[in-house]
Amino acid sequence: MILALLLALAPPLGTLLGAPCPVPALQGAPAGVEAPVARALAKAGPDVVQFDEHLVFLASPFLGGRLPGTRGMELAKDYVQFHLERAGLEPAFATPEGGSWRQPFQLGSRRSVAEQSLKLGELAFLPGRDFETTGHGASGSVEGDLVFVGYGVEEGPDGYRGYPEGTDLDGKVCVLLRFEPLDEQGLSRWARRGWSPEATFQKKFRALAQRGAAAILLVNTPGAADPRTDSLLAVSQGVEPLVEVPLLHLSTAAGQRLVAACGGDLADLRARADAEGVVAPLGASASVVSRIEEQPLVAENVGGLLRGRGALASEIVVVGAHLDHLGTGSFGSRDAASAGREVHPGADDNASGVAGILLMADWLEERRRALPEDADQRSVLFLAFSAEESGLNGARAYVQAPIAPLDQHALMLNFDMIGRIVDRRLSVSGVGTAEGLDAWLAPHFASSPLAVEPSEGVPPASDHWEFYRGEVPVLFGIIPVLHADYHTPRDTAVQINRVDAVRAAQLFGDIAWDAARRPEPFRFRAAGSGQVPTLRPVTPQEPPRLPQLRVSFGVVPGPLEPGQPGIRIATVVEDSAAEAAGVRVGDLLVEWGGKRLGDVPDWVVLLAEQEPGDEVAFRVLRGEQPDPQEISLTVQLRAKR
Repeated sequence: MILALLLALAPPLGTLLGAPCPVPALQGAPAGVEAPVARALAKAGPDVVQFDEHLVFLASPFLGGRLPGTRGMELAKDYVQFHLERAGLEPAFATPEGGSWRQPFQLGSRRSVAEQSLKLGELAFLPGRDFETTGHGASGSVEGDLVFVGYGVEEGPDGYRGYPEGTDLDGKVCVLLRFEPLDEQGLSRWARRGWSPEATFQKKFRALAQRGAAAILLVNTPGAADPRTDSLLAVSQGVEPLVEVPLLHLSTAAGQRLVAACGGDLADLRARADAEGVVAPLGASASVVSRIEEQPLVAENVGGLLRGRGALASEIVVVGAHLDHLGTGSFGSRDAASAGREVHPGADDNASGVAGILLMADWLEERRRALPEDADQRSVLFLAFSAEESGLNGARAYVQAPIAPLDQHALMLNFDMIGRIVDRRLSVSGVGTAEGLDAWLAPHFASSPLAVEPSEGVPPASDHWEFYRGEVPVLFGIIPVLHADYHTPRDTAVQINRVDAVRAAQLFGDIAWDAARRPEPFRFRAAGSGQVPTLRPVTPQEPPRLPQLRVSFGVVPGPLEPGQPGIRIATVVEDSAAEAAGVRVGDLLVEWGGKRLGDVPDWVVLLAEQEPGDEVAFRVLRGEQPDPQEISLTVQLRAKR
């Protein structure tokens, strides 16, 4: 771990990696004490030391992945507030009682289990070990006959039918296998990798509810080659309701005990369901109790204001980064084996960006104190956004209720993932969002030790997008290639390139200060959508980049339940091919050019084969669960800008 940390610090610390290596003695360090990390940080300078302290705290597993509504996120907000106040800023938000560092906003609701039980006669199952009440179901108390319904697939390839004509499950407690028919290796018989759309919960649960099921017992399928068979979905993991009946998720072992208590064998039933649809009474009844409570979930942005002076004081430069991450990855994880089970620390995404703006708060306050009393300076608002990962909710909440009208916001600078800079490359998009902004920025980019890669357009992939939609000029700093650890438990502090992250903060700090002091206003200009950073797939080794695309569709994918096939549309870019084709936010893209889609990499491979001007037929699922409509659309692809 020490070696990895030193590698993350280089350059310019490469000379510190050899052993033995002559380095200056640390002040107060006893002779003969080995302290390679301390020596490396001291060599890098106080700004890197401070950045390291911020980053290590925010990415600590103790904070649990900084999911909104959790204790870890509360601690993270307290930490940011403490350091903004310590830097000399003032609370950004007005309240009837005075100023506040927090801007609360509604973020759905929090569901918790008040009561749950599963009994088969005298046999009782243990919550948390044998089963969990999932958020896909509802409250209820049911006693009914047990019926095994196989995989619950209505229609599959090769004439597979899950339910005989006229199947009536009214009042039954249905035992349902997870996934879909398996081969001898425990893999899907219907998909070339992963699972086909027939394995999705919404289809299965809807089919059972339509046939009158009173409760559903979802069982992890024995022998399935999927790491999720070792975990259970709980209400607290934030999954969306799909049916209005109690829905419990059972472990494989609990499912085997349940079936054995009825005189059957779960492995034999699975084998039957692999071959054909099965609806088989189990000859016993079960009692299911599930009581779910909902409470409003309130998230908060944290903001501190560096008060301006003179004629420019009423105008605002915003410096922002999102503070939240994925918790244990119940949504948004790219690692199916750990989704919902392991903390996703989010060191690069986005503890690195928050650490950067905390440094900038210190630096800009020092510069403000050095100004002459009669100097003009715009106010600088430092914002740590919440709920970015679930759809830019914090930024949207601020734009809808800003501390001053949006037309008084001169420029918004956003950091999201600056901690894994490679070859000193930093992408800065949005340089075309104000008249003359690119020329004004050129000296800043030229003087930075980083290899800045500017682009005029704005990718709709982080909090700056909401400001851009409000016609505020924006700049977005991010690594140009998203590493394979993105949205996995491996995005840890030890991986971070602290030196170049501080250089990125210094670049944006200089830009923010010059923007605050510039006499002329920035005049907004529409610049179109920019390129989303290349995404590397999750593999044990460093993989090749995904295929280069020549075409543009114009959407941003959003989070899905882990393992659910398709691409959820979180954003449709204005004036894009997707918008012209009739794509809507919330659509689930499930088929492209006649081929069913498993995930984003599946789709990228198909897109890489296409040219500008190609017409492609595709299909989306649209509408409220559990009864979405499958809609056929056609798009004419455009050239990538």
